[in-house]
Formats: sequence, structure tokens, C-alpha cells
Amino acid sequence: MSTFLVIQQKLEQFIRKYYTSSLIKGVILFFAIGVLYLLLTLLVEHFLWLDTTGRTILFWAFVGVELTLFVRFIAFPLSKLFKLQQGIGSVEASKIIGNHFPEVSDKLLNVIQLNQNSRESELLAASIDQKASQLEPIPFKNAINYAGNAKYLKYAAIPIAIFIIGSLVGDKDLFSNSYKRVVNYDTAYEPPAPFSFFIENENLEAIEFKNFTLRVAAVGEVVPENPSIVYNDQTYFLKAVGPGLFEYTFAQPTEDISFSLTANTVNSRPYKLTVVKVPTLVAMQMVMDYPAYTGKKDEIITNTGNASVPEGTQIGWKLTTKQTQDAVIKLKDTAFVFTKNGEEFSLEKRLYNDFDYAITTSNAALKDYENLSFKIDVIKDNYPSIQLQSKVDTIDSQITYFLGRISDDYGLSKLQLVYYPSGEEDKKIAEPLVLNKGVFDQFTYAFPADLPLEKGIAYEYYFEVFDNDAIHSYKSSKSGVYSFRMLTDDEQENKQLEQQQNSIDGLDESLEKLKEREALLKELSKLQKEKASLNWNDKKKIENYIKRQKQQEQMMKNFSKQLEQNLENFEQDKENDPFKEQLQERLKETQEELDKNEELLKELEKLQEKIKKEELTEKLEKLAKNNKNQERNLEQLLELTKRYYVTKKTEKIADELQKLGEKQEKLADAPEDENTKEAQEDLNEQFQDLKKQLEELREQNEALKEPMDIAQDKTGEKTVEEEQQKATDKLEQQQPQNAGENQKKAGKKMKEMGDQMAQQMSGSSMEAMEEDLDMLRQILDNLVVFSFEQEDLMQDFREI
Repeated sequence: MSTFLVIQQKLEQFIRKYYTSSLIKGVILFFAIGVLYLLLTLLVEHFLWLDTTGRTILFWAFVGVELTLFVRFIAFPLSKLFKLQQGIGSVEASKIIGNHFPEVSDKLLNVIQLNQNSRESELLAASIDQKASQLEPIPFKNAINYAGNAKYLKYAAIPIAIFIIGSLVGDKDLFSNSYKRVVNYDTAYEPPAPFSFFIENENLEAIEFKNFTLRVAAVGEVVPENPSIVYNDQTYFLKAVGPGLFEYTFAQPTEDISFSLTANTVNSRPYKLTVVKVPTLVAMQMVMDYPAYTGKKDEIITNTGNASVPEGTQIGWKLTTKQTQDAVIKLKDTAFVFTKNGEEFSLEKRLYNDFDYAITTSNAALKDYENLSFKIDVIKDNYPSIQLQSKVDTIDSQITYFLGRISDDYGLSKLQLVYYPSGEEDKKIAEPLVLNKGVFDQFTYAFPADLPLEKGIAYEYYFEVFDNDAIHSYKSSKSGVYSFRMLTDDEQENKQLEQQQNSIDGLDESLEKLKEREALLKELSKLQKEKASLNWNDKKKIENYIKRQKQQEQMMKNFSKQLEQNLENFEQDKENDPFKEQLQERLKETQEELDKNEELLKELEKLQEKIKKEELTEKLEKLAKNNKNQERNLEQLLELTKRYYVTKKTEKIADELQKLGEKQEKLADAPEDENTKEAQEDLNEQFQDLKKQLEELREQNEALKEPMDIAQDKTGEKTVEEEQQKATDKLEQQQPQNAGENQKKAGKKMKEMGDQMAQQMSGSSMEAMEEDLDMLRQILDNLVVFSFEQEDLMQDFREI
């Protein structure tokens, strides 16, 4: 590189540093003059409170000055620094450098000028290089010193000092308020006044249709007495509520309101009260879709959210609103959003529990503004009710009559009888019963009816009713659980014999009382003959006699009915027994005569005050005669009944002896773990029980007027007892095989005794049958005569 090129580069570096220094000085001057002019502008606005026109001029004048200063002090140096504009050349730069470096003097300028003519000769070019080499060691850029610009910083300190002094001495908002007004030159500002109006409300937003109270404070050296508010071309006075405090209430505003405040020629800036539109519920419907099983007709409820509905009801809410974006049903811990369709909202929900809720409406400005609380009471579907009364049949205790009343709030669907073996509920069987599917029904049932129950098995049973609540799978209610055990054939026969024995005892007692009344009737007849007239005590005796007679007649009817029922309940294979048939016929005739006698007593009871003494005597004699006939017939009937009881009881004991003998033989052949001492002792006790029954039967037979021949094998009884005792002893000694022989002997002997009794009773029964039938025919004949006499006696009472 030639020496002159080095000189040129150093000149370029000098020129850049020169304009950089000029830029630094320009920035300082721009800041100092610009800020000073800004402060002057703000002070002018502060003291003069120019109107919008004046502030407009002031603002744009400030902008013009600042732009001019920027161009002069910043834009020009920048454009020359980056060679956007022509700056100083090499000649001007050499002069500046020569002024700073005396040793350079005019040498640099001569080199530059010679270089411009270097093409004229090579000799001149060599001279330039020689002179340039002399200037090369000199640092041209040192001719510019940045520190020399520090002297201009004193001008920047002037506006800073003015700002600090103004802020400390004057109003703290001196410059900020003025700056705000100058910048917002097109906005009207209140000029300084002895007081100022301040709005104390946080915001000027009123709720539609809701009063809004404007709170105003007047702050200053004086307080206005009657400030006013101006809107809609009308002026209204504010209400004083305290020193310098005023209020004004806008009554239910519906549109935005522009207003201003004024007092003592002081006017505030314009204000605007914004009215927020409220979400409003205009109308509401609830469409009730009741469960079908309730039978309740669907309906629509308007303008209320309260209701009482059956459980499972589906409710559809339909809302008509205004200015509403959202509608929500809120519960305590959840919420349901309505579906929006224009200004209408809808929601459906099926209710199973009480529903306490609130409907809220919202829009963009107001959240949950309207909050309306309602309550829907959900009426639970009750369980069906069942009330049951039971009564055991007075004749047959195996039959229980039930009267049931069932009901439900909406309807019944099924009624059934459920039975199962005791302790085995998993084997229960349901027997459907007839039911009227309304809300109430009544039913009767005679258990066990024709149910396929096994004899000797204990059962439990109950009645169960179901409602028509499909939502809850048809709820049911049960009655109490009853127990029943159908007697076996043997137990049934024993029971019938026991009942027959009770009836015989009752007939015995009735016969004794009939004899007592016969003596009393004789006394009454004698009294009638000896006295001319009857006094009160005599009439009372007759009345008591008739009362006793009625009670006795009723007792006789009950015993006769029981005897007849017992005859009907014996085994079907004995229905062809002629003796049984005749006895049943005899009981039927006795029942008919008892009914007639009862009517006669009723007539006598009604007419005893009207009958004359002679007539009463005659009727009492006839009644005595009838009673005598009844007594005789009753004795005969009682004898026949006892004979029949002895016959059937003997047959029963003979049959049980045979069965017990078979059990004894089976036990002898049973395995060792079954053929035990305990099992044998149980059979021993059963035989002793039969032996005791047989002894009692013989005593009852001996009490008959003509006892029957009942076999009595004392030797056989002793043999059975001995063999059973031997078997028991051997079983106790763990010798079941040896005990089997004794068991078989005892069983065989019991069967022989049973067969002997059965054959003997069969033969004796046939021999005595003709005599018993003749006796029954005679009794029936007497009953016919007695019936005619009773009928005549009743006719006489009617004629009186």
C-alpha cells in the first residue's frame, strides 16, 4: 500500500470522529433546549389554563420546535456520519488537523493538493510519497477530543433544575397536570375554581330498573350551597348529606344518561351513567310428566316453580327471558344448565327426592343476577299395606280363616300366598290369589285350602301384596308369618276321637242339667197351681228358667255339630259303615228339633207377660213333657255315641298295635348303629302308652249299659313287656344280634294282639248292629212325635 493511501485512511477516521463528536454535542443541546421548551410550555398552560384552541396551538408549536431541534442537532450529524449528506472534505479536514498539529502546518494540505495533479509526472508522484512518509507517524484523529463536549452539559442542567425547583416549591402535580391537558388538547378541562366536584362512586354503572344513587363531594376553599345536576335538558338539586357531600338518586333508569354538575357558575366535565341491562325471567312453565303407574294425568304449571309430585315424575322447565345469555338451576352442591333457544330456555329432569333449587339468570354484564328459590316436594311411593285377621275354625282346628284388607297409594298389582317347609325358605312356593288391581281390596282365604301340603311336615306361610310401582320393581309388603302342620292320618284320627270324647263329656253334662231343669219345671208348675196370680218374683223365676233353657239348647246344638263333624272326618274307606250313617241321621234330626225348641223358647220369652195363668200352666206342662222326651232321646243318643266311640277307639288301638309290632320287627333287622337302647326304649314307651289307652277304653266300655266284648290278653301284654325288657338289657350290653330275637318275638306278639282285637270288634259289631239300628229307629219315631208336639205348642203361643 502506498504511503499516501495510509494518509487518506487516517483522514477518513478523523472525519468520522469529527461528526461523532458533533452528534454528542447535538444530543446534549437537543435535550437541554427541548426539555427547557417543554417546561416553558407546561408552565404557560399551568398559569393560563388555555382552552382547547390555545392548547392545540401550544401542543403543535412544541412539536414543531422539537422537530427543528432534532433535525438541527441530531439528524444532520447522523446523515453526515453515515455519508447520507455531503460533509467536510480532505482539504477542510487537513486545515482542522493543521490547526491542531503546528508541525503539520501546510504540509498535509500541500500533499493533498499535489496528489490531485499526480498524473502529470512520475517525478511529482515520488515527491508526494516522500512528503506523505513524513506525515504518516502523526495521529490525525487526536485532533478531535470528545471531552470538549462536556462544557455543553451545563445547558442540560438548566431544565433539570427548573423541574426540581417547580416540583418542590409548587404543586406536586404542577407539570403532570399541565402535560395531561396539553397532550389531550382536544379535551375540555375545568379551569381552576374555588372548589371541585368529585364523583365518589367506584363506577358510573346503574342496574336496569334499579335505583342508582350518585354520591358527589365538593372539595375546595369554599363549599357550594345548592349544587345541581343537569341531564335530559332538566336541572335537579342534589341532596346534602354532610359537609361538602351530596347525593342524587336516578329512579330506575332504563337507558344511558349523560349529565354534568354545576354550582356557583362552576361546571363539571360531562359524565355518563351507563345502564346495564339485566337478565329478566318473563314467564315460566313446568310440564309435569307423571309416572304412568300413578294414573295421574300430565299437566302444565305456569309462573311458579313450587309443586308436589309423585316420585319418578319428569319435569320439563320452559323459561321465557329478556336480555339473558345463561339460565341455570342451582342446588346445594351442583348445577344444571338450561338449553338456550333465542330468548327461551329449557331443561328436563326426573325427580326421585325432594328438590330445593334456585333458578339464576346471567348475561355478559351480570352473573347470577336473578336468583329465584323454589321447592318441589317429591312424594315417595309408599309400600302397600296389608292388614290381616285370622280365626281358627271352631270345628276343624286344621283350617284357619283369613280376612285381609290391602291397599296402596296408587294401585295394587299382585297378591300371593307364600309357603315353604319350616326353616327352608329357599323352597318357598308362591300361590297367586285373585286381586282387584285398584287402590284397595279385601280378600278371604281358608288355609290350607287345596294346597299340596305333605302330612306331618311343618310349614310356614305368609301373604304378600305388591304395588304397581314399576320404578322400584314393584314394592311388596308381607303379613306376619304363620305356622302350620298338617296332621298325619293317625294324628287326625286321635284328634277326632279326642273331640268325640269331649262331646260325650259335654252331652253328659247337658243331660245332668236337663234333669235339674226338670225338677225346676215341676216346681214352676206346682207354683202355678197353688197361687191365684203370679207376683214379680214368680215371673222372674219363669224368665230365668227360659234363659237357662235357651243356653242349654245352644250348648246342645254345639255338641251335636261337633259330633256330626267328627263322623264326617273319619277315613273315606269307612264311609259305608251303616252304624255311622244312622248316627249321623240321628244327629241331624236332633239338630232340627233343637232349632224348633229354640224358636219355641223365643216365643215363650216374648209372650210370657201376656199369657194368662191357666194358659201358662198348660204350656209349661207341655214344655215339661217335651223336655222329658228330649231327656230320654238324649240318653239314647249319648249311649249310641259312646258305643260308637268305643268301637272306633278299639279299632284305632288295634291298628296302632299292628303298626308298633311292625316297627319292632324292623328295628330287630336294622343296622347296629340304628338298633340302639334308646330306640328300643322309645318303642317300650309307645307300647306302655297303648296299654294305658286300652285300660282306659275298657273302663269306658264297662260304663256302657250293655258293654261290648273287647279282647284282653293279659298274658300277651306280659310277654311283650318281658321280651322288650330283655332286648333293652342286651342292647345295653352291646349285644344287638342277641337282642334281635327278643325284638322279633315282641313285635310278632303285638301284631297278633292287634289282629285279635280287630277281628273280635268286627264280629261283635256286626252282631250288635241290628240291635243298635232298632234302637235308632225307635229314637227317630219318638223324635217325630216330639216334633209334632213342639209344632202344636208353638202354634198355641202364636194364637195367644
